[in-house]
Amino acid sequence: MISVIVPVYNKEEYLARCIDSVLSQTYADLELILVDDGSKDKSAEICREYEKKDKRIRFIQKENGGASTARNLGISEAKGEYIGFVDGDDWIEEDMYETLLSELEKNRTAKNRPKAAQLMSEDHAPDLSLIKEADINDGSVEIKKRDDYFRELIMHKGDSSFCTKLFEAEFIKKYKFPEGRKNEDFALLVEMMPGLEDGIITIGKMGYHIYHSEESATRGSYDQKLYEDMMYNAFGAYRYARDHYPEYITEAARFRLVQAYDFLLHIPVERMRADNEFYMRIVRFVKSEKEEIAKNPYLDKRERLGLKLLSISPRGIRSAHRTWMKVRDR
Repeated sequence: MISVIVPVYNKEEYLARCIDSVLSQTYADLELILVDDGSKDKSAEICREYEKKDKRIRFIQKENGGASTARNLGISEAKGEYIGFVDGDDWIEEDMYETLLSELEKNRTAKNRPKAAQLMSEDHAPDLSLIKEADINDGSVEIKKRDDYFRELIMHKGDSSFCTKLFEAEFIKKYKFPEGRKNEDFALLVEMMPGLEDGIITIGKMGYHIYHSEESATRGSYDQKLYEDMMYNAFGAYRYARDHYPEYITEAARFRLVQAYDFLLHIPVERMRADNEFYMRIVRFVKSEKEEIAKNPYLDKRERLGLKLLSISPRGIRSAHRTWMKVRDR
């Protein structure tokens, strides 16, 4: 049996689509665990109605604590041999879990069997139009080595989402999503790396649909907590590479710099102040990495130039960048 965990928080507009896509799976031996994280809309009511209609559904309510707390509660309650995750505003193809389970089962008797399988996703705009197609959709299957998978993650080529994956329950129950932090999927995957010594099955088939609401698509939004946690994870990945994959230390150095570059291009100019401790810490970091910025072969020309300029005049370059963005979007 597969346990599918859906953290729910104020998703009334999209929840039915998500739940229906799970219940209509071609692999029917599953339980759907809906964990309401203190929703203030009609999400809980929708969950209760579905629970009455299908005995495979279990509905759990808890006080608001964030998606990680909801996922962790779902993991502790899961009864299946395998565990997967779907976000409450996304939806999945009807054969997603059959596809993932089939490949895991093929390797189940192997001495060094992978503990997880993943497939491809695509991104949708608020009107459901396609923003980004799946990277691969040719049906190919490979067991990606752990070191290759780690390198892909820090090169922004790998998929860190838990929603595109299916895990052996015995394996994932050893871990917890970091609570009170964002960018939690990446953080947990790096923590899992020692346990993924047998690799991860990667299937070149689209199965997961990511929905970007009007709120998430708002260009001007800024969440410093997200950037703080992203940088925390970037420094953690660097330390992990230093200790376990020194051959990838240059890629890890690039990862830290690109994450810092992304932050400095999104922070509002008015928040680039001396009393913003996080901002000042990232500026000092970029200034200290001038040699790495100049020589790192994995930085593209735009990133290298942008980081050089930001190390000289972060506020001035950010102001110019904001002006250019406004002109471009007219």
